Amino acid sequence: MCGRYTLAGTLDEIASYFGAKKGEGDLWDWEPHYNIAPGTVVPVIAFDGQKQRKVVPMRWGLHPHWKKEPPEGRPLFNARVETASEKPSFHTPFRRRRALIPATGWYEWEGVEAPKTPHYIYEAKAEMFAFVGLWDQWRVDEGVSLLSCTILTTAAIGPVKHLHHRMPVRLPIDHWDRWLDWDAKPDFVLSQMLGGECLRYHAVDRAVGSGRATGSQLIEPVD
Repeated sequence: MCGRYTLAGTLDEIASYFGAKKGEGDLWDWEPHYNIAPGTVVPVIAFDGQKQRKVVPMRWGLHPHWKKEPPEGRPLFNARVETASEKPSFHTPFRRRRALIPATGWYEWEGVEAPKTPHYIYEAKAEMFAFVGLWDQWRVDEGVSLLSCTILTTAAIGPVKHLHHRMPVRLPIDHWDRWLDWDAKPDFVLSQMLGGECLRYHAVDRAVGSGRATGSQLIEPVD
């Protein structure tokens, strides 16, 4: 699973890296964040109506469009890639509303009993990358809607598999647009998902377990 991640970049840097447009006149902005938790409004890359990449603010924790009640309880912040196409909450987004969720790393906790040891996981040769995700739109009222997203996960492989049995799905850059394209078949794109060979990790301070901790010191290695 992925329950905490980092995105160390400004909105301009994110838009530039992903070759995406920012919304004109948006009042929303983003600053580097080193402890993103479910429920946070985060930058997400999705296609607009002309199939151009756009940076869109979305709540991390998908709220299905068919729900009658507003969000409550535990957010749907992860979806298993093996079953997402079949689950009612993810079926439509899997076919038509696919996303890339910019990140610079994520955390996993190692151990069975408390206190578990948190580890920071990142790509060795990429300052920024993307989780593969889904998004949906829930209409709050006429003209008002909630955009939300979830991160797809797969079985962990490579050097990080002993930390947790799941890890976020990632794709090579040249498959990003095919994933976002609602006319492309998602199963083929997902057959190209990246493994864990390029991932690195190190133990970090347990302070990351507090939602109030947000600074860059959270990703510093500890003994």
